[in-house]
Amino acid sequence: MNVTLENQNIVIIGGSSGVGLAVAKLVAAAGAKLTLASRSRDRLEKAAHEINSDVQIGIINTLDENSVKDFFANLNDIDHLLNFAGDSMGGGVLTTDIATARNAMESKFWGQFYVGRYGGPRIKSSGGSLTFTSGSGPRPHQAIATVAANAGVSLLAESLAKELAPVRVNVVAPYYIDSPMWAGMVDEERQQLFERVGKQLPIGRVATIDDVAPIYLHVLQSSYITGITIPVNGGALLQTVE
Repeated sequence: MNVTLENQNIVIIGGSSGVGLAVAKLVAAAGAKLTLASRSRDRLEKAAHEINSDVQIGIINTLDENSVKDFFANLNDIDHLLNFAGDSMGGGVLTTDIATARNAMESKFWGQFYVGRYGGPRIKSSGGSLTFTSGSGPRPHQAIATVAANAGVSLLAESLAKELAPVRVNVVAPYYIDSPMWAGMVDEERQQLFERVGKQLPIGRVATIDDVAPIYLHVLQSSYITGITIPVNGGALLQTVE
């Protein structure tokens, strides 16, 4: 059964840009009551203006347990909660900078752990859902901390699917996405990276934001899926991508 999103209270963490913003636009268009949260008020206000709907905003730092706890202390009756916050890194065990690896683990796993711990109990038991974001595609030697964190997020969702039941808890796991997260790269280098990765994928290209955003909508509206991780990776798991 597809769940209607009209007049549903939906909270999106990390929804001020990229896939998160695209999902926010989709749920707003479906008639949801939307709350966007991130660390930057300026980016949130810009996103709210872009969505052009009645959007509430809130400040949260998912790396700070107290910030997450305080944010959810003022929220009740959430129908759907989605989290897009989390950093990633590349490299294996022997050469990766420890601080970089630790940050990837902290932001991608522990940040979502805090969201699940403090936000999960605020979700309505009737028809509610919690959706995390991880990733899929790289092998451990390519991005050890990120791959480990992704595996942890899947296990986190499985645990919370039992602990919060009947609230549904799932994970969407994209691979490379042509999105603002790559804005720090030189255009030519970014394009070369996308072309190299795309050629190794069965689908033949990296994802666009529009490829990935509707998957989140599907997860919100599908009332009979819980405790699963949905890879959205163009077939990356079918072969070793270097």
